[in-house]
Amino acid sequence: MSLSKTDYIIENKLRVLQEEKYKLRIFAIEMHIKIDPDYGIEESLQGIRSITGVTVVTAMDSVYRGASSSYLSHIKIKFHPRKDSTPEMKYLKRILLPHINSLDIPGVKVVRIVGKPEQIQ
Repeated sequence: MSLSKTDYIIENKLRVLQEEKYKLRIFAIEMHIKIDPDYGIEESLQGIRSITGVTVVTAMDSVYRGASSSYLSHIKIKFHPRKDSTPEMKYLKRILLPHINSLDIPGVKVVRIVGKPEQIQ
């Protein structure tokens, strides 16, 4: 039994849709955060890791700033929005930044976002 051209196109498109359904969109963003020394760097990074959608948090550099009695850490966060329909900037503004700056992760504040979220997968 041979497939018609229309059947072939439909079958091919269904296969592509099936693959897209299970494809995970992963993004990365770098930022500078201020960490109160009473809470510690690793504990603060663990708090960020607990945010829904965050997969990896890497400390790229941390410096103690005596003038403000705090750590300034350059971190990289990898995340994937739970819903495929959620754009990365919406996730960043509505979930990631508010959680980092809230009391959910005490002693941590975002100082600066470095660039824009970049899709890595």
